[in-house]
Amino acid sequence: MTELIWPAPAAKVPLRARLDVVPVEVVEAPTVQDAAVFMAGAAVTTGTVVLRNWSALADDPAAPVLRDLLASFGTYVVRSAEGLTCTSRSTSGHLEGISYDLAGAPGLAGVALVLAALADSPSQFTGLAEATRVEQVAANLTRLGANCHVQADVVTIVPKELHGGLWNSAADPVIAALGAVVALVVPDVHITGLSPEAPALQPFLRVWDRAMTADENILPGTSSGAVPYYT
Repeated sequence: MTELIWPAPAAKVPLRARLDVVPVEVVEAPTVQDAAVFMAGAAVTTGTVVLRNWSALADDPAAPVLRDLLASFGTYVVRSAEGLTCTSRSTSGHLEGISYDLAGAPGLAGVALVLAALADSPSQFTGLAEATRVEQVAANLTRLGANCHVQADVVTIVPKELHGGLWNSAADPVIAALGAVVALVVPDVHITGLSPEAPALQPFLRVWDRAMTADENILPGTSSGAVPYYT
């Protein structure tokens, strides 16, 4: 059987998008973890993402953790009437290495590891006893050249220059999306194990493709040009 490979696209422009958080009966509503992927895309490409209707997710215990995590890495995170905006603090996409306890939101471990691998200094994460996908994401980052050390519920990442290669999704759309974030700034990343035609990946890809080509000038409080997460 032919292996499924998706050549995830690199960002030609900083990722700029507005996302609507709206529940849809036929699919699972977007989560804080979904939002984290797009905000991570803004952080690593010196872009800006506005998550409209953030109040729909604000009661999730992971929501304040995401805001603090992104700010700790060195991004601007601003809440306004429109929603939550994440934008890169540095025109170079600089991210600071951090020490962070993710016990309050173990579901954010994957995006935390990806951002740490693209930071300028080492990071360490604790509180990962309940986290999933940690070993898979760490293995993928290591395959692309990162220095990741996983021990019990602690992960240490020492950034190194990443290179292209295969990112194994293990048929998991969440892991595939994290690989897509890396691919924004690391050329020739190919995601395996999940076809871009897979129904589970389609909601993400529809918005990802539009976000990569929007190239809008986005400021908190604006409202035009919204991109619904699910259509």
